[in-house]
Amino acid sequence: MLGSKDVERIICEMLDMGDEQLMAEMEESFLLSDEHHQRIRETLEEMVREVDVLLLRMDEMEEESLNDEELESNAR
Repeated sequence: MLGSKDVERIICEMLDMGDEQLMAEMEESFLLSDEHHQRIRETLEEMVREVDVLLLRMDEMEEESLNDEELESNAR
């Protein structure tokens, strides 16, 4: 996290830039932001897939447990 002195320095540097340099800096910043958001989205999608697999496995285990109880009940 940037401190107030760092932010002040960056703003001063940006104010001293020419239009082309400022546009290049902004474009680079947007590209980095897009890449960061893409990585976050991919990570979240992977986490959702993993949760889906876990939920499916839990359903299977519950079904197996119910089948085992039913077999024990029929065996008596």
